[in-house]
Amino acid sequence: MRILLIRCMGLGDVASILAPAVSIYKNHYSTAVITTLTYEAGAEIMQLHPEVDDVITIKKEDWPDDLVPAVDMFMRLAQFIAAKNFDLVVNLDTWFMPCFLTQILRDAGVTAIGNHLNQGAEKLFSRALTHQLSQDYFDFPSNYMDSTFPNMTEWSCPWWTRYSEISYPEFYLRFCCGFDDYPALRLPCEADTDLLKRADGRPIVAISTRGRSDYKQYRYSDELIQTLNDKGIFCWSEFDGSVTIKVTLNRLHSSKLIVTVPTSTQWLGRLAGCPSLMLPGPMPPSLLGAEFYPPRQTSCQYCGHEKQCPERRNFDCMDISPNIIANNVVNILAQNF
Repeated sequence: MRILLIRCMGLGDVASILAPAVSIYKNHYSTAVITTLTYEAGAEIMQLHPEVDDVITIKKEDWPDDLVPAVDMFMRLAQFIAAKNFDLVVNLDTWFMPCFLTQILRDAGVTAIGNHLNQGAEKLFSRALTHQLSQDYFDFPSNYMDSTFPNMTEWSCPWWTRYSEISYPEFYLRFCCGFDDYPALRLPCEADTDLLKRADGRPIVAISTRGRSDYKQYRYSDELIQTLNDKGIFCWSEFDGSVTIKVTLNRLHSSKLIVTVPTSTQWLGRLAGCPSLMLPGPMPPSLLGAEFYPPRQTSCQYCGHEKQCPERRNFDCMDISPNIIANNVVNILAQNF
């Protein structure tokens, strides 16, 4: 059996959803040949996955921002996939273009399950040409997405109020997609001898304090690193894409802990067996699946608002003293290692 699994989102999504999904399908179909379709650096993770036989990569230049050329590219991609004669295509993505891709395959008679458009591609083209579709249709998954997964409607609701004790990836795979298991995945890693040499016997802690959103910025990173250095802890923080994912995973594998904001580095740490001390800001730590997190900073923390602080406090919930975090790190190292 030949299976294609699709997830084209960021590194964190590939690490926390596509990687375990591969293992889930391999558990169900032990002799299957599994191919993944993913985006940019996510392909590096899939190439390291021992249960992935082949990787199809969409590069940034192959995914235009404008709808018309993007549709053209994904139509050609659909033709390429259809020619591969997969026995099963599974779309785990919620973005418009992967759902569009899956719909084209379904219209062509390919066995494609998971998330897809709520109308045929031909009907979509007709409505688009006659200006019957607003931009909102493309911007919000609840407007364009249908699914063969049993509980995907849960994904569009404020699910964290009902499933407050599980992380988002587990919620997505178990509750929305209906899989029975969510494997604790680890990728093969080895010690980074260069990092160990630089640490010279000191415990190693990774530091990742910059994300794309405003609430994913920790403002005292330099002070934190200096405080940890003063406590005899070696820190590294090269998460800028300057080294390969394999090197990053090996470095995390050689680290005792990663101090991170809510971004992909936490899930890379999970793949490498490195627990995280999460600086969650407005996000509930349980939703993030954090192993450790500092004390609550504001009375309104964990509100779940990502775009704008409702209290107009400039995300003061991220304003944690470096000394508090450093003491947390020391205590975690003392109690767990």
